Amino acid sequence: MKSVLSIQDLSCVGRCSLTVALPVLSAMGCRCSVLPTAVLSTHTGFPNPKIVPLTEHISGIGDHIAQIGASFDAVTVGYLAGPDQAAAILPLLRYYRSQGSLIIVDPAMGDHGRLYSGLNGEHVQAMTALCREADILLPNVTEAALLTGNDYQEVPEEDYLSALTEAALQLPGSAVVITGVSGKDGTIGFCGAEKHTGPFSYRTEVVPKQFHGTGDLFAAVFTGAVLAGRSVCQAATAAADFVRTCVAGTPNVTPYGVEFERQLPQLISFFQD
Repeated sequence: MKSVLSIQDLSCVGRCSLTVALPVLSAMGCRCSVLPTAVLSTHTGFPNPKIVPLTEHISGIGDHIAQIGASFDAVTVGYLAGPDQAAAILPLLRYYRSQGSLIIVDPAMGDHGRLYSGLNGEHVQAMTALCREADILLPNVTEAALLTGNDYQEVPEEDYLSALTEAALQLPGSAVVITGVSGKDGTIGFCGAEKHTGPFSYRTEVVPKQFHGTGDLFAAVFTGAVLAGRSVCQAATAAADFVRTCVAGTPNVTPYGVEFERQLPQLISFFQD
């Protein structure tokens, strides 16, 4: 059985971050361990959540996990609340990378051309340093632009995407997948590249609904698919298709997020293959 350490926040209410990663990776046949970076009463799509950062505890938790000899096939990183959290996680990533773990970073820090509330340029610099330890990077278009110092395009041209992918590919060890790529023809998808096999892309028809947590869902399915032996492009395609199915199958847009639970049987096939 493959094992994953997921490093991101825990929202008590709402489908995102660890409440997505745990069930999805479990359904895909992975033993999922967690390192919470913060506890939130709800995710930030709800008004006035109570947020308890765990920054001062990250190093101690990570050190103890390493001391007991826990090993992981992959270590994933999601949303971090500030540059201090990125700095605390950096030694842990370096340690597990030296142990042969696959490092997957979703640098969740912005969308639609803007940083998330409470984040600043110092956070971008800290995340850039963190992304240099990744084997695979999963930014959206905004995050890829921030990490590489490029301007943002809401509906990006192909030349822009090629240049952005190439610039982002200089950060991680082997591959980058840029998500949330909108097309003029009413499509959405991803583009990316692997250093040894070249570029790839995928588009699908937009489902006109928006939910919190779909990026976390994409990252979890992607991780499970890669650990099941899929290529980066195949894993990203499986993740994009699964997210679209979940969005289309959720009848009402609410802050609780997409109803992925009823679709989990689809993911069991990755464990059975």
